[in-house]
Amino acid sequence: MANRYTLTEKIREKYTPIVQEFIQKLEDSNPKDTDILLEVDFSDTELNPYTLGELLEELGYERGDQQENGWQLNFWIPYTKQGCKAIQVDGTGITFELKLMEKN
Repeated sequence: MANRYTLTEKIREKYTPIVQEFIQKLEDSNPKDTDILLEVDFSDTELNPYTLGELLEELGYERGDQQENGWQLNFWIPYTKQGCKAIQVDGTGITFELKLMEKN
């Protein structure tokens, strides 16, 4: 059985283009054009907060301090990259929601 906290080459190849497309859309977006936050839903995929974070770090992003609200198992992990808009990994452990989104 594979370790679910390992970013395998198969997972990397499958999700890197999706993450890069999201980042490109975010960088090209104009906040004046919409009030809707951009996000991509990775719930129920092979990704988890750890492997998604590793993928972002491979793309040059730096991880910030994780925030959580305890008993509800919600979490927010900010990522930044010089010259790029801030993003965050957002989710909940109760229903296994995992999203990559624009940091507001």
